[in-house]
Amino acid sequence: MVLIIALLSGAGLMALHQRALQTSIVAPLLDKKISFQILASIVSDPKLGEPKQMVGYIRPATTTALISVISVRIGKVTYRTHLPMRITTAQHLSLLPGSVISCAGIAYSTPEKRVAGLFAEHGPITEIHGAGRLGRVTGAIRSDFRAVSLRVGGASGALIPGLVLGDTSLETHTFVTDMLRSGLTHLTAVSGENFAIIAAFMLWFLQWVLPNLRSRLFISALVLIGFIFLVRPSPSVLRATVMVSVLLIAKARGVRSSALAALGLAISLLILIDPFEATDPGFALSVAATAGILLLNTSVTDWILKLVHNRRLAELLAIPFSANLICTPLTIAISGQFSIISLPSNFLVEPVVAPITVVGFIAALIAPFAGGFSYLLTLTQKPCAAMIVWVATNFAKVPVIHLNKGFEGGAIGLLVLACGWIALRWRSWGSY
Repeated sequence: MVLIIALLSGAGLMALHQRALQTSIVAPLLDKKISFQILASIVSDPKLGEPKQMVGYIRPATTTALISVISVRIGKVTYRTHLPMRITTAQHLSLLPGSVISCAGIAYSTPEKRVAGLFAEHGPITEIHGAGRLGRVTGAIRSDFRAVSLRVGGASGALIPGLVLGDTSLETHTFVTDMLRSGLTHLTAVSGENFAIIAAFMLWFLQWVLPNLRSRLFISALVLIGFIFLVRPSPSVLRATVMVSVLLIAKARGVRSSALAALGLAISLLILIDPFEATDPGFALSVAATAGILLLNTSVTDWILKLVHNRRLAELLAIPFSANLICTPLTIAISGQFSIISLPSNFLVEPVVAPITVVGFIAALIAPFAGGFSYLLTLTQKPCAAMIVWVATNFAKVPVIHLNKGFEGGAIGLLVLACGWIALRWRSWGSY
């Protein structure tokens, strides 16, 4: 009942939000090539894109960022507003989220549903004031850790800040493509797995200091809140936080039914807070991965244990297997591709993800005041990162199976999922 109410409320909120964007002050200016001035706050870290091959020439790379428009000046009239847009510029933009800028440009329509339009600047971008104190602190940590990782060098060094802090600025387009084709794209940026690893590390570390479980959970929650601001509170990060909170509840309570109920509540809350999550493929994948871990982890662990005869290793390998198994139908429906190498590649790299995340997190925190020690810590994780790079580079050469997107691809994925479930249950059936 709660989920139905949340879905209906989310649909209503989405309709209102869409209507507000369609009737905004900039809506009549879209695609009209009418220049106007904006005052806006930077919402996301500026990201440099890739050069694009056009007919007869190569268009240089541009920088984009999400902004919240504070005011719009058309001619001599200024309108106050609160409008999400995406800015694109050929200039080098390195401002921190929270900075306020002023610039002129032209607005274009965009398929991106969350924003009112694409604002293409022309002329100088003036910084009115910088980010707040929290933004400066987190920005310094990210910047100094990026410099440390740059010293480590290579694709391995570029991967570490992306995996630890979601800073993908050092990753090349070729490397990101290899990670995608090998089924490891979730490691190119912060995901729910990172939050789970940090939470597990904090709970393990605090057990030597605090005997009370509730105290450990409270402090771990505070650390995760700080981690959110460090990796940027984007929709995907907030989604991962809620999903990991569900897993922590399951860990604390030890009752799977409670975790499933909490998962339903988390879905409802996320849709109510941000209705556009309901149309986001990443939302569906996060929910599916969490559900897979909750529903299949025990059975998959028992199955793997019979193969490797080591419970810790079996529990470690069961997490990506459970998540990927449930996500397979959605992945095929969204991308139209089925990679037979995705599960093996995740199996191979899973043991090195946790060390990179934990050691990298510590190295990032000390980077602003102990750069040398941070570099040494990060350097110890270069072999682990190199293993991920090697798997991605070589496994990306394995051809993927191209299928139709949508319902047909999803149906094939469900068939694959059913085959996987039958394989897991085969031995137990044979015992009857």
